[in-house]
Amino acid sequence: MKIWKPLLALLTISGISLVLTGCHSQQATTIPAVTHKTLTAMVISDDHVIAPSLHDNGKAFNQYAGNDAGADLKYSATIFKAWIAQALKTKPDVVLISGDITNNGEQASHKYVAKQLRRLTNHGIRVYVVPGNHDLNNPIARGFKGQHQYTAEATSPTQFKKIYHQAGYGQASEQDPNSLSYLVKPSKRTWFLMLNSAIYKSNYQQGNSTVGGGLTDGTLQWIAKVGRQAKNAQATLIPVLHHNTMDHTVIHQDYTIGYAEDVRKAFTSAGIKLSLTGHIHAQNIKSTNVNGHSLTDIASGALILGSHYYGTLKINQDTGTATYHATPLNVSAYIKRHDGAKAMRAYQKYDHDVLYAAGYNAALSQLYEDRDETNLSTAKVNQLARGMAAANIALFRGTAVQDSAAIQAWQKMPKDTSLRGFVLATRTLHGNVDWSGKVR
Repeated sequence: MKIWKPLLALLTISGISLVLTGCHSQQATTIPAVTHKTLTAMVISDDHVIAPSLHDNGKAFNQYAGNDAGADLKYSATIFKAWIAQALKTKPDVVLISGDITNNGEQASHKYVAKQLRRLTNHGIRVYVVPGNHDLNNPIARGFKGQHQYTAEATSPTQFKKIYHQAGYGQASEQDPNSLSYLVKPSKRTWFLMLNSAIYKSNYQQGNSTVGGGLTDGTLQWIAKVGRQAKNAQATLIPVLHHNTMDHTVIHQDYTIGYAEDVRKAFTSAGIKLSLTGHIHAQNIKSTNVNGHSLTDIASGALILGSHYYGTLKINQDTGTATYHATPLNVSAYIKRHDGAKAMRAYQKYDHDVLYAAGYNAALSQLYEDRDETNLSTAKVNQLARGMAAANIALFRGTAVQDSAAIQAWQKMPKDTSLRGFVLATRTLHGNVDWSGKVR
């Protein structure tokens, strides 16, 4: 059997010279430290926003958006505004965004996101961001007009820090001299280590963004130093980064961080028990033991697709325990409230169809490629494709796929059939929406 490459595409999460429009100062908004017992953080990842100014909903954009591995790019800005509205409603102490903030690192998209985030900081909500593999030095930053794409301004690391001065960098108590990583202390007892795991220095030479990620030796040494500081202060230290610290799914190449074992050892040596990541677009929680210490990695489901999850992390600052829950964002209600029932129904159809089609069409491609060996009928191929579509949705949702004739058809296929292991693995998905445990 040939290796099935489209599945990787399903999960491939595949220069700004001015600060925010209307913002004439780099001074950060001063928000008092959290002093109450429970600190609440709202967690999202992979919002992949493309600024409305970069497209006209024309032919070129709709064709591009319809082939974006199930991501709901057509509604990315609307989804992000719906999430902003939810954050303003629930009013967490902290908002954490673990990368792939924009579609492809477009300057206009970063500025658009930062302007929306300013709405949160203006209401006393602390916002901390880190870049993902899409966000920096991206040579495929694009805009769309009519039937054509055009090159859009990308974002450098220096510009990224300026753009998000109000969303993390201006609140940093310490910055890593080796990277865009920084430390924030929203309270005396809870610190967040915002780690830049994106690799971007060779992007322009290779002509695309680097999917995989890593941390330099210098950054690992800095983490160790911060860990000692947190221990002395009896503070909880939680890292937030884009790339996963351990394997979450059967597909993990370029999703799990490079030299992951070294990273996990550095984390547990620093007293870290929980990390918050993204990148795989799937809501997934994994735990492992590192030299006798437990480490949990919560990969947030992508805001841009599937259930449009946001996570709520509640930390008891006295006991050092925490709970986490992933909640689907009600985008439909937001659209109905602002644009009416007809617009809501159009969104619901598109939102379902674009994700379903990603799994279905990828399966068709692979199954027809293998057809000379499998001799499958057209009806059987279509049935298996339906099963793959359902399994793909379940993976992103983080809950077990519902049993059906299409899933049972995969069970009856030879064990070496491409995709079979992936599809059947989604039958046992569980424990990815809720978590509780020690964080200090």
